[in-house]
Amino acid sequence: MWRRLLLVLALAAGTLVFSSVPAYACKCALVPVKERVANSALVFTGVATGFKAATSPTRQHTYTFRADHSYKGKPKVTVKVVTNTESAACGVKFTRGARYLVFAGKSGGRLVTGLCSGNSAVAKGTGPLKAADLPPGVDPATIKQLGKAKPVR
Repeated sequence: MWRRLLLVLALAAGTLVFSSVPAYACKCALVPVKERVANSALVFTGVATGFKAATSPTRQHTYTFRADHSYKGKPKVTVKVVTNTESAACGVKFTRGARYLVFAGKSGGRLVTGLCSGNSAVAKGTGPLKAADLPPGVDPATIKQLGKAKPVR
């Protein structure tokens, strides 16, 4: 009887020890908008128009945007941005047809963004952002911190 009990306990302990997998999660610091702009190569508003899935989990998804206004940098009308495939790796998902404020850095000659970049869905439209275009809870001072909007042509 004791042997059976010890065997069950040993199997249970082994299952706990050997089956545990570390959990990973994306953790973002609260960074002011001015700093997000300074750390980005390109900041723009635009509508997500396309998506190309990564060919493997170690690669990145590519999103295509039709940019309408720039707050930093000089984007073309069509902008391609890559992001990690998993949210645990700070990958971000954009919905086709929705308009976003996008903060993108440069890495390996490509524009890269993620959950911690400061991207935000905004109201549909094609004009410069107004406080009313921001999602609830976003400080209206964000507009001023972004700087002057330049139309993308």
